[in-house]
Amino acid sequence: MEEQNTFWNNPLIQAFRTGIVLFFGGYLLLVLLSYILAWLFPNSSSLILRYAVDPLDWLGDFVLCFVGAGVWLVFFAQFVLPVRTLSDRLKVVDRLISYLLGSHGPALFIENGIVREREEEKGRKGPGVIWLDSASAAVLRNKVKFTDTIGPGIHFTKADEYIAGTADLHPLTQTIGPADDDRDEKDPFRVTKEKFPDDYDQIQKRRWETSALTRDGIEVVAALAVNFRIAAKEGEGNSRFGFNRENAERAIRDSITRGANTDWPVWSELPARMAADIWREYVRKFRQDELFAILEGRTETGLQVIAAMINKRLKQSEVEKLDDFGRPVIKSEEQCREIFNKHRRENRYADIEADLRPLAASEQFSFRQMYAFLLERNKIADAAEYLEKVPSREYKTLTEMGWQVTGVGLKRVLFAPEIEERIIAQWTTLWKKNAEKERDQVERNRKLHEAEGYEEALRQFAEDAVREFEPQPLPGRYQALAFLVHSTLSGLRRNTALLKRTNTELRELADIFGWLRDRGERG
Repeated sequence: MEEQNTFWNNPLIQAFRTGIVLFFGGYLLLVLLSYILAWLFPNSSSLILRYAVDPLDWLGDFVLCFVGAGVWLVFFAQFVLPVRTLSDRLKVVDRLISYLLGSHGPALFIENGIVREREEEKGRKGPGVIWLDSASAAVLRNKVKFTDTIGPGIHFTKADEYIAGTADLHPLTQTIGPADDDRDEKDPFRVTKEKFPDDYDQIQKRRWETSALTRDGIEVVAALAVNFRIAAKEGEGNSRFGFNRENAERAIRDSITRGANTDWPVWSELPARMAADIWREYVRKFRQDELFAILEGRTETGLQVIAAMINKRLKQSEVEKLDDFGRPVIKSEEQCREIFNKHRRENRYADIEADLRPLAASEQFSFRQMYAFLLERNKIADAAEYLEKVPSREYKTLTEMGWQVTGVGLKRVLFAPEIEERIIAQWTTLWKKNAEKERDQVERNRKLHEAEGYEEALRQFAEDAVREFEPQPLPGRYQALAFLVHSTLSGLRRNTALLKRTNTELRELADIFGWLRDRGERG
């Protein structure tokens, strides 16, 4: 019964049915009019009745008009909406006829995920059309189930379909924790209910969203900004922002299930909530003074480590594991040994081999020392291979929901007033220690590069000095020394930079070479 109703309610069938009714109604009306005219004008009655009553003439005119109107409707359909295919043009014709018959559905425009519609379009039932801009997506449904997910472009809806929810494909930003205005007298640790009765509860609510305790029991509050979007590749799905049908459907349907307001583009609070939970998890691994200090075996402060781990947990499938003291967990001895031998076979340590030998030969050698050693020499990628990795549950959950986090920023960190005063008092000492560590690091790097340059210079000098030697026959003492001096003299002449720094050395080398050559000839 449903299929029969759907067939007879089709706008094209309705138009054809209406045309038949109009044709026969008009034909009967004209026949009646012809008889009236024939009765009024009896002398011309035979001529009037012959042309007015002939049904074939009227049927031919009707078919010609009906077919012509259809052809012109199909032709002009491409100017009504930006469609390209014949099937889409026929759908436009279908909607035009529905509009003429008053049985059309809503015509909607979705911009940045927001539905734009005229007042008279709201609640209208019937086949309709939806135009989405390049930054919009939507999920359609009927009374029973979700039916389709649509992206940028023109889409035609069935009579029983309507929009379940929309999404904005732009990158979105959500903040959690204290707002930018929560400072000075509105600082969460200083604000009083007597002074700000209207704002106090909201300020404290934002405070508790990211409140965390350090390992030594100090409360620290952060303002976090999370950038996220519906996962898609740039340019995918006819949108420069990217439209992935499967991920868009997941994100919109999940938001609807969680009770999102479908009158506006879907919005997920989950990425920001996850960022806050990860923030608490890692803050408790550090003491308050460690948050601003570069600890031994590290190149970052505690806060930098926490910010990096929040980003990794939300953006990567695997992350390094930290122990209860915020230190990276090293893989087992056997695994580290395999990695160490593999790196040596691949000559990854060739530039630091001179410093590595005494460390590896030490009785107290451990792979945690090896990890710190590599960090000091800026071999971050090689050092990371020694770390134990664990899967990120947050990344997996967001991926399954269709969301992608593009970045997390640590905007502000707040402490109680007495803690801030203590931090400021310790700042000079910490700054001096950090500056000394950085100076030592720079000095180590300078010495390392200096040693590398010295070794390279010795190698180049040795290659130049023996350039004139031949395996056979073996030269005598004076002749061998003459070869060395002459090669050195030739290399000096080729090196313009070194030549500018010489004074009498060039002439002295020439004299020595001449004396050695004469002595060698005399035997």
